[in-house]
Amino acid sequence: MREILIATLFTMPFWVHSQEIKYCGQTEQTQKLYEKFPEAQRHALDFDEVEILGANAKRGGSEVLIIPVVFHIIHEGGVENISDDQVYDAIAVLNRDFRMLNPDILNVDSYFEDLTADVQIEFRLAQIDPDGNCTKGINRIQSPLTNEGYNEMKGLIIWPRDQYMNVWVCKYAQGAAGYTYRPNAVAGNWGLSRDGIVLKHDYTGSIGTASVARSRTLTHEVGHWLNLLHTWGGSNEPVIQSNCNMDDGVDDTPLTRGWTSCSDNPFTCGSLDNIHNYMEYSGCGKMFTQGQRFRMRNAAFSNTADRNELWTIQNLIATGVADDPILCDADFSASDKVVCVGSPVVFTDETYNGAETWAWDFGDGNVLVGEDFENPIHTYTEPGIYTVSLIASNGLEEVSEVKEAYITVLDQGEKPLPFTDGFEEGFLMEDWRVFNADEGDTFEWTNEASNFGNHCLFLNNRDNDLDNNRDEIVSTTIDASGLSQLTIQYYWAYANRTNETDDRLRISISPDCGQSWALRKQHRGFSDLPTHSPTNTNFVPDEDEWQYGIILIDNPDDLSAELRIKFEFEGRGGNNFYLDDINIAAFAI
Repeated sequence: MREILIATLFTMPFWVHSQEIKYCGQTEQTQKLYEKFPEAQRHALDFDEVEILGANAKRGGSEVLIIPVVFHIIHEGGVENISDDQVYDAIAVLNRDFRMLNPDILNVDSYFEDLTADVQIEFRLAQIDPDGNCTKGINRIQSPLTNEGYNEMKGLIIWPRDQYMNVWVCKYAQGAAGYTYRPNAVAGNWGLSRDGIVLKHDYTGSIGTASVARSRTLTHEVGHWLNLLHTWGGSNEPVIQSNCNMDDGVDDTPLTRGWTSCSDNPFTCGSLDNIHNYMEYSGCGKMFTQGQRFRMRNAAFSNTADRNELWTIQNLIATGVADDPILCDADFSASDKVVCVGSPVVFTDETYNGAETWAWDFGDGNVLVGEDFENPIHTYTEPGIYTVSLIASNGLEEVSEVKEAYITVLDQGEKPLPFTDGFEEGFLMEDWRVFNADEGDTFEWTNEASNFGNHCLFLNNRDNDLDNNRDEIVSTTIDASGLSQLTIQYYWAYANRTNETDDRLRISISPDCGQSWALRKQHRGFSDLPTHSPTNTNFVPDEDEWQYGIILIDNPDDLSAELRIKFEFEGRGGNNFYLDDINIAAFAI
């Protein structure tokens, strides 16, 4: 898996999208492609259907074709950054549908049940990338272009289409649940950087941000990618009576005007409509027909848009999907890398691919070895900083990963009250932990400004290109046990740019060492966060441009020996932010 941060010139989100989502955007996006590349349309119009619908018997035979797949998840750190498990689920749903293993195939209308087809095409996540490196077949790229969902986004990353079927997952897919191009539209050089499938994140698979009701979008789009049209023909406008005069090029799919819902009496063009077809908009798709199977397999055997290169044994070996999973890299993650004594940590194996046994060393003298320890839970009983290691094996080979100083275990009440920090002696990691999800600019120590003294904390928000980018500093544990009240005092400085932006400063507390958080104060760019008039120049505050804040904590349930304080800044296109003179005291002022 690759994690790549893309820096762009965007400073504010420019995309405003309608909430109405079309099921499929194949037709509109193909028309946009033709407008940009007239030769693409000429090629498609002149395209010889005999080439792609040839009579080669093998194309209609029983050989199972395997197609390597790569998912590129384009995200801004939000819910659109879907989990690996959601990707695995999407692939499972796709293969289930194409191999006719879906249980609801039994519910197809009896009139069409003899036409149901196992397409005998399977899709596997790539295990070797174009450079020959080990991969999960899942890439993650952080970029605001997730809000665009078009060709600039594809330009961030695309793997060769003659080796992989590219799938991009994003926040916005041009107003559709998903879209792609048919092979003849992208057969020329103009298609090399565009060929693939774009999916809105909540239409990817059936779990996570998606749902069972939305899970067949990828099945539908792969149908287009393998040359199927909608059942009513070559448009994106169902429920129009004139569609009865169109055809989808498949003999065993009856003429239809198209549906956007299921119906108990689906007759529109003088015959029974196949509303259970995956290429409908009815929402109750369950099947491909034998004719659609033949058409898709012919597309897979055609050299149009390099489809016939994908499933060759040479390419399956090159992409690592020919045989058993390739065990080539060990990795793991932890549910929390900073915990208190006695708090459980869930370790998740992220080894790829095909590990069967695991040997964990948690750095505190405890070791787990065996087939049952893929994702163990471990509890540390002593404070400290621990190195964790993992050896994963498939019975023949083994790979290992060591993460130095990976887990920090805090004791109760590591800082007594009052806890005062003006950052004059530095930004001490034993007092504060920095959380920087995007691995870009984050809180740092500076002498360019201060409220009192000569130093403070600085966050370069002016050069932030990611909307909703979040950076945090979180205190160690503070002993507030036995108190009746506590105050959190702080100073900050901030400016909007020329236009106001809704950047946010949040102060939260956790009485249980960070396992749960409660917001106690929020300052917003539209109201009380700015301490200076808007400026597009690099903001550095003067002495009189600092604001004072105070929060009173008097709920007994919050006043524990494991109290932690979090200052979180969410950047939304404003200017720089400064924080200074934090004072946590056992009395109110």
